[in-house]
Amino acid sequence: MKSITLLFLAPFFLFAQTRIAIVGGGMAGVSALYHLQEYDKEAKITLFEKEAVLGGNATTVAIKNTKGEICTVDAGPQYFADQAWEDYLDFIEKTIGKEEIKYESVGGSLVIRQVYEENAIIATPLNGKMRGEKLGNLLKFKKLNEEAHRLYKEADKHSGLTIEAWVASLNFDEDYKQQIVYPFLGSSLGVSVHDIRKMSAVDIVKLFAFRKPKMSDKFHIMQEGMGTIIQKIGASVKNPNVTIHTSALVHDVLLKENTYLVTYHKNGKSVTEEFDFVIMAVHANTAAKILASDLAFKSISNTLKTFPYFEAKIVIHNDDSFVHHKKPAFLNIFTDKEHNIVSSTMNLDLISPRLKGIYKSWMNTEDAEKVRKQNKLLYETVFYHPMITVEFVENLKILHHQIDNFAPNFCIIGGWSEGLETQNSAVLSGKRALEIYKRFKQQH
Repeated sequence: MKSITLLFLAPFFLFAQTRIAIVGGGMAGVSALYHLQEYDKEAKITLFEKEAVLGGNATTVAIKNTKGEICTVDAGPQYFADQAWEDYLDFIEKTIGKEEIKYESVGGSLVIRQVYEENAIIATPLNGKMRGEKLGNLLKFKKLNEEAHRLYKEADKHSGLTIEAWVASLNFDEDYKQQIVYPFLGSSLGVSVHDIRKMSAVDIVKLFAFRKPKMSDKFHIMQEGMGTIIQKIGASVKNPNVTIHTSALVHDVLLKENTYLVTYHKNGKSVTEEFDFVIMAVHANTAAKILASDLAFKSISNTLKTFPYFEAKIVIHNDDSFVHHKKPAFLNIFTDKEHNIVSSTMNLDLISPRLKGIYKSWMNTEDAEKVRKQNKLLYETVFYHPMITVEFVENLKILHHQIDNFAPNFCIIGGWSEGLETQNSAVLSGKRALEIYKRFKQQH
C-alpha cells in the first residue's frame, strides 16, 4: 500500500520542482537567475546564452596598450557612478563580494569641436581646473545640468515630453542649443542629433542628471570590466539545480497548455526542453523573433516589433586624431559644419596609465575603415539599442499590461524594459522577475 501511495505522489513531487528557463545571459538574466535560485532552492533553472560567455551587451575585451601590455576594456556599457547604481553595486557585493568591486575613476570632462576647426566650441574644466574657456559658455552648461536635474526630479510632471520640446523651453540662444546642447545630448546615448530630438526627455536626462551639478562628477570604471563581473556572478551560483548553457541560441518558445517548449541550438544540434516558467531576458527585437512562431504570442510579438532600435558602431583604437590635444577631455565630441555628430570618443587614457593611448569611439563606417587601414584598430563591434522615444515609453506600458494578462508563468525583462537601459536597471528587472515568480508559486 505504501509503495502504491508513493507511485501516486511521484508526479506531484516532480511537478513541485519548477522548471525555469531564462533566455539571455546578460546582467538581467544573471540577476533573475540569482534571485530566483535564492528564493526557490529546489527549482530547476536553465539559463541560455547565445554567446560563448555570459555578459550580453556588457562585452569585455582584452587588448594591448601602447606599452604592449594586455588590459581589459569594456566595448559595451562601461562606467557607473555614485547614487544611481546602488542596486548594481549591492548585487555585486551580495554575489561575489565587495572585494571584487575594483574600479578606477575619472572626472566628467567634455570637449566639443568641429572636425575642421582646431579650437574647441566648449571645453569644460579638467580636474576642476579652468582652461581658458569663455565663462558664459560654462555658466550656460552648468545651467543645462541644473535644468536636467530638475527634470529628473520632476519626471512625473513631464511624461510625454520630447528632447526637442524640452530644449526649446530652455532659455539659451539658438546657436548654443545647436552647437552644444544637442551634440552633448546625442552623445550621451550614442545617437545622432536628428534621433535625439525624438527621445523621451525624462528618460535621457537619467544618463547624466541623477545627481546635483555641485556634487562630484566622478565616474567609475571596473578594472576587470563589466562583462567579466557578469561572468563571475554566473560562476558564483553553486546550486546543483542550476544549468548555464553558453553558445546556445534559442530560436523558439512555444506554449504547450500550461508549460512551454524551448528549442535551442548547441553543438550543432537542435534540442527542445519543456519548462513551467519562462523568463525572456533579451531585447525586444530578439524576443519578437523567438516568439514569432507561436500565434499565442501574436499580440505580444506585435508590440515588441514596435520598439525602434538604432545601430551603434563601437571602435576601440589608438588613433589620437579623435581626441582634442590642446584641451584633453574624457568625452570628445566632433561635429560637422551643420553640428551633426561625426564621432564621440572616450579618452580612456585619462582613466588610468594602463589604458594609455586607448580610445573608444562611436563612429561611422567610413571613419572605422580609415582607422583599420592605418593599423590603429584594436577592436570593433556593433550594438543595437532601443530608441527611448515617447512612443517607446507608451508601448512599454502596453507590453507590461499584455504580459500581465497573458499568463502567470511568463515574463520579459531587461534593462530596456525598465525604461532607460543600464546595468543598474538590468539588475532591477531581475528582481521584477522574482516578484512575478513569487505570484506564480502562490497561485500554484
